[in-house]
Amino acid sequence: MAVFPLDHINKKINDIKEKLGHLIAINSKQKWDLVKLERENTELKAANRQLEEKIRRIRKENIIIQKDFNKSKNFATIVRDKLTPTDGLAELKESVEQYIIEIDRCIEMLEDTM
Repeated sequence: MAVFPLDHINKKINDIKEKLGHLIAINSKQKWDLVKLERENTELKAANRQLEEKIRRIRKENIIIQKDFNKSKNFATIVRDKLTPTDGLAELKESVEQYIIEIDRCIEMLEDTM
């Protein structure tokens, strides 16, 4: 049986203690990093849900705007139909002003989605 000097055994024990301390420090840092990443992941999931809700809202508004825009394609026909000898210029002006207000409203809705 081999006999090791006491100094040699103490040096090996100190080396093991040092390595164990280093591993404990690494483990503590990794636990901290894990907590930090889990918190960040939770925040990103919440932000993602908000963005998905915003996308749904924008898509819904886009459908409404497209419907309104498709109605405005008939604008030229409506104005042409209004230009009859029996209709007055004031009535035509009022109709055009109403269409302009509606177009402005659509533009505002578009700007809000951007």
